[in-house]
Amino acid sequence: MEPFYKTYKPAWRSFYKLLFLMLLILILAGLANYFKAGESWLKWMWIAAIIVEVLIFFYVAVKRWTMSLILRDNPSKAEDQEVAFIECNPIKPFSPDFRKSIEIGLANIIHIKLGQTMMQTILNIGDIVITSSGTGSEEIHAHNIPDPQAVRDEIQVHARKYTMPGGSATDAQPGA
Repeated sequence: MEPFYKTYKPAWRSFYKLLFLMLLILILAGLANYFKAGESWLKWMWIAAIIVEVLIFFYVAVKRWTMSLILRDNPSKAEDQEVAFIECNPIKPFSPDFRKSIEIGLANIIHIKLGQTMMQTILNIGDIVITSSGTGSEEIHAHNIPDPQAVRDEIQVHARKYTMPGGSATDAQPGA
């Protein structure tokens, strides 16, 4: 059976609150310019608005780039049968908790839960929470993953191969 590796990132549309804030700042700056045309302070307001826009966009891009939910399923290598979650916090670059990495073996997954707000349901994004048998607590909490039902189903399909009753990872047959 072929190795399976897949990486999931937060969807761009998951940053809808920040993207809406960017749009609102531009609209307010435009309205202020329209009603107070000729004021000298408006030039500085436009510069401040553009700086805030760039900072918000940079934060969104870095946050999306630094979070990954990785599904690895390589039947020939036991160390590559896991779900890994890697997240960096761009706000704390010099802190010990800048980078968080958690790996859970596919055989140790006991529960995968989805969480969605109404807006996340409309945008087809959601949070995936994975619980392992090692601690019994929620270990992986991946926010704003696109199409979370499909991701959960895919993880469950791969995890079932290693948690079959009476069998082991080497006993699992392809397509079983």
